[in-house]
Amino acid sequence: MRDPYLYPNTNVHINVAGIRNKEILKAYTAKHFALSMLKLIKEPVIFKSSFDFLALHRALFNMVFPWAGEIRTVNIKNSLFILGDDLVEYADYENIYLEMEQIDHYYFKMPWDSFTKVEFISNLADLLVDLWVVHPLREGNTRTLIVFMDLFSKQYGYKINLNKFKELNHYLRNALIWGAYGELFNLKDILTKVID
Repeated sequence: MRDPYLYPNTNVHINVAGIRNKEILKAYTAKHFALSMLKLIKEPVIFKSSFDFLALHRALFNMVFPWAGEIRTVNIKNSLFILGDDLVEYADYENIYLEMEQIDHYYFKMPWDSFTKVEFISNLADLLVDLWVVHPLREGNTRTLIVFMDLFSKQYGYKINLNKFKELNHYLRNALIWGAYGELFNLKDILTKVID
């Protein structure tokens, strides 16, 4: 079955600018992502629900993808080196809405503002992994998750130490992968080091 998010016979995502070259699209996306980040500094998304994650994706990628912020309509899987090229399968697209509702019922009823820093980091690690495993978007899930982590932390009085994050960000995807398999030590360690 053809992926409706790609131009026919290519591996290039359909985009607002009509770019058909993957490298040019990558540069275009990076430029507009940076511009969107500047806007978010002035007008951050407030998270009251997991569905605000979709609003964040729309804010980050609306100048790139016409489907920004929309739940994907296809199943996706990735082959990842850390797993010996085994596949990571994300939530079935038909279950994404229900899985996000479950995330809402669990995480967005928690007393985040009364947690100690250790409790905050522990629950945030769980939330990040659950959102990453659902992978509700066709493209840009991990980038959106990193911005979510920053804004969500700020919402509750914490901040990300950018210097420490730059040192550790290349470990984050692997930590999310291990988290998906129930091993959260690495992710909690990263969060402990970068959240002030």
